[in-house]
Amino acid sequence: MKKLIVILLAFVLILSLSACAQTPGAAPSDAAAAETPQSDAVSKPESDSPLAGKRIGCTIVYKGDEWCSALATALEKTAENYGATITVEDGEINDEVQTKQIENMLSSGVDMIFADPATPDGCTEVLMKAVDAGIPIIIYDCYWNEADQAVTSITWDQELTGELTAEYLIDYVAAHPERYPDGEANVVLLELNTSSAAELRSKCFTEVLAEKAPGIQIVEVQDCEGNREKGANVIANTVVPFDFVVSVVDNGAWGAVSTLRALGNEDVKVLSMGAYGAEPFEALYEDDPNYLACVVVDPQVISDGIYSAAERHLKGECVDATTYIDLFVADHSNVTNFWSFDE
Repeated sequence: MKKLIVILLAFVLILSLSACAQTPGAAPSDAAAAETPQSDAVSKPESDSPLAGKRIGCTIVYKGDEWCSALATALEKTAENYGATITVEDGEINDEVQTKQIENMLSSGVDMIFADPATPDGCTEVLMKAVDAGIPIIIYDCYWNEADQAVTSITWDQELTGELTAEYLIDYVAAHPERYPDGEANVVLLELNTSSAAELRSKCFTEVLAEKAPGIQIVEVQDCEGNREKGANVIANTVVPFDFVVSVVDNGAWGAVSTLRALGNEDVKVLSMGAYGAEPFEALYEDDPNYLACVVVDPQVISDGIYSAAERHLKGECVDATTYIDLFVADHSNVTNFWSFDE
């Protein structure tokens, strides 16, 4: 009799453990995955991931941008850990290029598509072909106007990016009244007109300044076209006096820095609305006279969020429609929170 009771108790325990393992919500949310503390490490998923053996088509808005290039590398390395196959193609900030790339993906029979569209509607027609074919789509970094047709969107809040940059600039000016009397300062804004995400950053930055700091004037607005050379040329050819350069992308910021260094100008400060890696963080750590601050956007966090969402979708689990990663502003005072430095 005692032996029978032991067997029955063991059976009940097995059932309870099984039930716990299948409890809805046991897997981390997309937000939790995307808000993992900044790290260069790529987490190792379970070997039996449903992504194993999957062929993933991927287009990224522009590999010529260092941050996008870092994200492309992160996506490819993370795929290896899941046993998936992926090639991240350069979209060249061009709707037609990305449309052709996605058409080729469909023709080759990919199992899933990761898309970082240059504009919200430029690839809609071909992406809807993927939807009709039952191919899961994950949008990342930028936006798609039919995002409800995708599994999810993993990105960063572009409007918040502009707001954080404006707030930092306002606080910096207020903290240095000897340099900016009466809270007055002039700004050159470097935009990227071919990117809808960058346009949102610029728009919100401009609105926050107008509302909260009328003394800080945007005296010049130019398109840096996402590259350093153009950013450098804009600053070299700007004749109106200015105190700050604010760029929606880090390439534009570094183009500005290169011109300022060539001119021996250490007074003008440069802010970037999105950066990550050794170059910007080492400049902040060394208290570069020009490169003042940047919004921290960790490519690996976005990559991890994408693969986590893809895996959960293939497991039949619920995936949030949109996930924004955490954003921070880094400068000399706090950059060690985001990057390790060899002393």
